[in-house]
Order: sequence, then structure tokens, then C-alpha cells
Amino acid sequence: MKSYVIAEIGSNFNQKKEKAFKMIKIAKECGADAVKFQLFKASKLYPNNKKMFKLFKSIELNPKWVKELSDYCNFIEIDFLTSVFDIGSAKLANKFVKMHKVASSEATNIPLLKYLLKTNKKILFSTGMCDEKDIKIFINLSKKLKNNDVVLMQCGSMYPLPDQYVNLNVLKTYKKYKYDIGFSDHTLGSDAAMCARVMGASYFEKHFTLNKKSKGPDHFF
Repeated sequence: MKSYVIAEIGSNFNQKKEKAFKMIKIAKECGADAVKFQLFKASKLYPNNKKMFKLFKSIELNPKWVKELSDYCNFIEIDFLTSVFDIGSAKLANKFVKMHKVASSEATNIPLLKYLLKTNKKILFSTGMCDEKDIKIFINLSKKLKNNDVVLMQCGSMYPLPDQYVNLNVLKTYKKYKYDIGFSDHTLGSDAAMCARVMGASYFEKHFTLNKKSKGPDHFF
């Protein structure tokens, strides 16, 4: 099948709606099939007296913008996607996305996985923080809930990811599950993605920014 390319905007719009629209437009001009944002509530992830809470609170996507961003994506004909980290955010996203992305940090969040699988939409399952046992638990859950529209995404949870840790041979293991396979690419170049394509991956995700020197946790890589 044709490669499906997701441009991961994440938090790189710096909480500016106009910049989010600009990044969507540029992703479309570059040939991406989809853009992806991260939709979460910092209060659901970290205690509010912790440093990480302050960081994640500062990069939240305003849920009131989701419909506007989705409408703009529809207007310029690029898919709107999100990664979600709690069921409330998942319920909001489900109104606007045609598939769901599971970040590897949520690979063992069984209540969230059950909700997403029950939507009967395609699930892009990132495996960066998983071992094979975690993946088998998810696959068994997908079969139990009768949603086999799944993409197993090889991923290395380092930012950036050195080439020696890409471990694309994992894709050979994923093929045995008879699902589509993909590659969430955190390397700095495109060589790994091209190799993944040769090995059968058809879904690809890549972070991007308008300026690597911008302030924020993701711009630099």
C-alpha cells in the first residue's frame, strides 16, 4: 500500500492557534497525509506540585481549538489526528479523528485502550516503551474487542534517536501478527524510514518544527 505519512506537530505550535494553522498548512504543502497533535490534561498525568506538571500544563492543546483545527484540516484535505492520554480527551478526539494514535507511554493503560478499540477505528499503536509481552496484551485485547484494524509502530523512545538504536529488525517480529506495520521515526534523517519502507512499513510518523531554536521541549530534535 501507499505510504501514509503523519507530520507530528505535538506541542511545537507553542500554544498559538495561528502557528498551529500555519504548521498544518506547511505539512500539507510538504505532502503529509495527516497532522497530529497531543491532546491531554496535565492534571491527569502529574501531581500539580511537581515540575513535570508545570511543563505539561504549559504545552497543553486547548480543547476548545480541536474543532477549529479539525475543520481547517478538512478544508485543505489533510487528516487530523491526535495522541490521547486520558478517556475524557479520547472522547473529544473521537468526534474528529478517523483513527487513533496510542503513545507508547499509554501502551499499558488498559481502560484507555479498551475505549479506543471500542470506537472501531484504526489504532496506531506505538511500541517504543513496550516489550513483546505488552504488545501481546494489546493484541489479545484488540481481538477480544473485535477490532483488528491495528498498525504496530516500531519506535525508539529517545529524542533524537541515534541510528544504532533504531532496531528495525523488530518489524520482522511484528509481521507475524498479520497487522499493518509502521515506523514512528525519531531519528534526525530519513534513512531509517526508507529502510523501514523496504521492510514493509506503510505508516510513518515524524516530528517537525518551523524553527529548531524555538523554546519548548520538542523543537530541538
